[in-house]
Amino acid sequence: MASYVLLVIVPVISIGYYAYYTSVQYVKEQTIQNVTSTLKQVRDNIEGRMKTVEQVDNQLYLDQSLQQALSKRYEPLESYQTVKEKIIPKLESALNLSSNNVVIELFLHNETLPEIYDTETGEDPLLNGKRYNLIHYHQIEQLDWVRRFDDMPVDSIWMQIGSDSKFGNVSWLRKMMDFRTIQPIGTMRITVKMDDLFGNLNYSDSEEGIPGYFAVINEQNETVYEKRSNPLPQDWKAKAEAYMQIHESIEGINFRIMALVPLQELEHAAQKVRNMTLLICGASFLILVAIGAIVSNTFSKQIYRIARSLRAFQDGNFAKRIQYTGSDEFAQIAVAFNEMAENIEDLIQEVYVTNLQKKEAELDALQAQINPHFLYNTLSSISRLARLGETEKLHQMVSELATFYRLTLNQGRSIIPIREEIQQVRSYIGIQKIKHVDRLDVSFDIHFSVLEYDTVKLILQPFVENALKHAMFEEPLHIRIVAHQEEGTIVMKVIDNGVGMSEETMSKILGSKDQSIGYGIRNVNERIKLQFGESFGVTIESELGRGTTVRIVIPLYRELSVQSDVS
Repeated sequence: MASYVLLVIVPVISIGYYAYYTSVQYVKEQTIQNVTSTLKQVRDNIEGRMKTVEQVDNQLYLDQSLQQALSKRYEPLESYQTVKEKIIPKLESALNLSSNNVVIELFLHNETLPEIYDTETGEDPLLNGKRYNLIHYHQIEQLDWVRRFDDMPVDSIWMQIGSDSKFGNVSWLRKMMDFRTIQPIGTMRITVKMDDLFGNLNYSDSEEGIPGYFAVINEQNETVYEKRSNPLPQDWKAKAEAYMQIHESIEGINFRIMALVPLQELEHAAQKVRNMTLLICGASFLILVAIGAIVSNTFSKQIYRIARSLRAFQDGNFAKRIQYTGSDEFAQIAVAFNEMAENIEDLIQEVYVTNLQKKEAELDALQAQINPHFLYNTLSSISRLARLGETEKLHQMVSELATFYRLTLNQGRSIIPIREEIQQVRSYIGIQKIKHVDRLDVSFDIHFSVLEYDTVKLILQPFVENALKHAMFEEPLHIRIVAHQEEGTIVMKVIDNGVGMSEETMSKILGSKDQSIGYGIRNVNERIKLQFGESFGVTIESELGRGTTVRIVIPLYRELSVQSDVS
């Protein structure tokens, strides 16, 4: 009865869940399309307004006669006349290009020109409408925003600087130069109200009845601008999972337009589908219980006999057979079961056990091939340091050796965390650095996300050892060890700048059965393939005189999680 109920209820629930999920996804996709379209329109409007401000800048920036007037050195009387007749008219003409209030400020290196400014400190510069200022550059060169802008590789950018945040303004900055001499003239700043740039933020919820919010945020996800009539919820960051966020970048400024749509409102329309599914499942369950009771009563005896044999088979009694007479379906099941039991018993003995033992033997044999000469050489180095009285180096080498073999032995386990594999190769390198002093330089580039996974042990140390044996030449040897995730796998690399190897040598290393050629590399490659499959393993890239790169690929694997699944 339970099987019968499951065979019907599960599909009904699955279809209902799929319908519910599809409804929610459809609503989300439609909302994303609508909001994204609106965001793009808003972005285009904002960028259009920004370009209007940039046109004001271009009229001044590209005016060569203005450049000459700003860069030329003057006597006092001549300077006032130049400002009045040549500079002020151009500034006023540029101001007239904008329909909104703007303030143009020129911070000039040429101190022979007089300063013009009428804004009180702490006052909104846009309070009195369109204006212009001429200010000597030395008055602002110590300000933080000036230093940051001077160090930027760009010559123009939108930024909030000075009192912009306080008064709801934003500034367009431009480095000015004389095109003839390619010398800096100064810095131009055009300040506008953020209301004038972003004032068209408008989320229309009349079509779907779904409320939402629009705002402009910076790189730190801080709100820079929002509609006063529809501000963002105060807790939207703390409850980010309750909202669907859609972003659209604004060209030329490190701000983004963000739309927040409450997921609860999106899912409301799909609640009807879920409720109807639950109702159908409940009614179906009651009907199926009645039908199942009849079916169960009719076939329970036959099924019980088969189930009893199956349980015995499950407990390891492969000699158990079903004794049944008749010619109905249960008799056919009994015959098929008996034949299957015989076949499985033979296969388990001939294939499963044999192959499992073979695989374990191969793995043990491969791990036993780890080169023992490292221990002999290290003990020899320890003896030499003791004779020379190098107490500190002796202590360090013994400590690194103890760490190396503690991690290598690892209670006999062949699978260890990648974190321990990295520690083990660090200990090995620590020993080698003491031996090679200034001839060895090693760097690590390990992404933290790989440390939570497991690997076959001793897959990095053989390649470092191989580089020390064969790659070191007259120049110091640099080895770089890299580990990161790539397309659902973990990629580890051992990169050296040694003498490299030919293509013929590389083909012999992985293809030859000669134990004198590359057995350590084949050891690692075969252990990885035995543990994880043929799609994983080791590849080598090398070029004579250019160094060698060994690439090791393993899956995202956790031994503890696999054991839990099995249990």
